[in-house]
Amino acid sequence: MVKITFNTPTAVQKEEARQDVEALVNRTVRAQILTGKSTIYRGEMCFFDSEDPTNSLQGGEPYFLPVTEEADIREDDNIAIIDVPVPSFSDSDPAAIIHDFEKGMTAYLDLLLGNCYLMPLNTSIVMPPKNLVELFGKLASGKYLPHTYVVREDLVAVEEIRDVSNLGIFIYQLCNNHKSFRLRRRDLLLGFNKRAIDKCWKIRHFPNEFIVETKICQE
Repeated sequence: MVKITFNTPTAVQKEEARQDVEALVNRTVRAQILTGKSTIYRGEMCFFDSEDPTNSLQGGEPYFLPVTEEADIREDDNIAIIDVPVPSFSDSDPAAIIHDFEKGMTAYLDLLLGNCYLMPLNTSIVMPPKNLVELFGKLASGKYLPHTYVVREDLVAVEEIRDVSNLGIFIYQLCNNHKSFRLRRRDLLLGFNKRAIDKCWKIRHFPNEFIVETKICQE
């Protein structure tokens, strides 16, 4: 007997991405940026989502959502390259992320949309590479309890960047041949079209001892 299931468009997108994301990452990240000499760190953290309706039920046990990632952390280059796979239990997108401390830039490649999003590096929430190595070491050894909280960023894609060649070799290799957009914080924009809220998506990763949820909206 063939089991028939009906999926929402979002679920279909997630399932297709789950099948294709590894090949896509190989093509866009590992094949272009990661090398055989790199040490790949793997870790997982869980966070309590206070905005999830199931967590607002009185008397219920808190439900922690997992966030997993792989990171190529290069202290000599002062850079962290992070893979976020398709999440199993949340509504966020898979992504390849670069935090470049030399250029002072962060780049997100959304692997569902195929677009790159760039913004100044926020050093108040992104650990330097040396500290990130120490964090992954704690996660691997079990010395750090991976239940944490979430910090939310609310960003808007304000303009297309047609030339990424001046943003450093790592970001260039990630974003070249992809549509790229500059991000700005929503609270710094005047007259932003609130209807754009319908065209938003999220990326979650942990560049620190907490989860960062980056919501990106585009008009």
